[in-house]
This record gives sequence, structure tokens and C-alpha cells, in this order.
Amino acid sequence: MPRYLVPLDGSDLAEQALPFAKERAQRNGSSIVLVRVVNIARQLAAASMSGQGIEPVTPVAIETVETAIQLEVDEAKAYLEKKAQQLQREGLVVEWEVRQGPPAGEIIACAKEKDVDVVVITTHGRSGLGRLVFGSVADHVIREGGIPVLVINPK
Repeated sequence: MPRYLVPLDGSDLAEQALPFAKERAQRNGSSIVLVRVVNIARQLAAASMSGQGIEPVTPVAIETVETAIQLEVDEAKAYLEKKAQQLQREGLVVEWEVRQGPPAGEIIACAKEKDVDVVVITTHGRSGLGRLVFGSVADHVIREGGIPVLVINPK
């Protein structure tokens, strides 16, 4: 029975992967793993820049960053627990995990650690300059993951 990994970031766009994973898991009697990645680099960058320029990192700034990360981790846990409970009420076997780090790398690591067979992920559908500037988590997972990926183009 294949296991499906669905990366969620809290957005409606990412959640559009859930019906595809749910339908396949129900059909195959398999399980779903939900993962949300808290991107620490984003938190550190936001904390290190304020006002007009970049200020030196101080103990207060470090504490602020740690607090912001913990708040985001707590929110991510509550969000995934809620999504997992919804799927479990529909008879699915679901586990979830919050990870910290670069999103694509953590998705790949989670998939391998959890022995996942397929990653079901949505894409923002950026092309051209937008894709060059922002990159694509889905693209990175496809190219570097070594695991089959079902990419959903959201509505």
C-alpha cells in the first residue's frame, strides 16, 4: 500500500492537494502523512533587518526570533492536528509532523524518513521571472527527491 505525503503551508492553495491524496489513500487502504515546514531562514532574515538598514544581532533580537519561531511551530502543530483529525473522521490513517528548515529539503527528508511512496503537492504555477526569483518547492522536490511526485495545478 503506498503512503502519501502532503506538504501543507496553511494556504488554501496547498490544501488543494488533499482531495487527491485522500481519494487515493481511501482507494488503496493506505495512509497519509501531513507535513508543514517552518522556514527558519525567513524568520532570521526578518529579525535581522529593521528600519533603514541591518542592525547587529543582539540577545533581544535572538529571543524575538526564537519566540517568533516557537509561535509559528505551535500554530503549525495546531493546524496539522486539525487537518489530521478531519481526515481521520473520514476513516483515514493520518500522521503529521512539523519540521524546521528549508521547505523543499525538509519535505524530501520527511518523505524518506517516513518511507513515503508519493508526494502530493500543489504548485503556485509561477513561470519565467517569478519562478527564477522565488524558485519552486515542487520543482526542487521533483528534481532532488528521488520519489514520485504528483503535482496538482490548483484552481
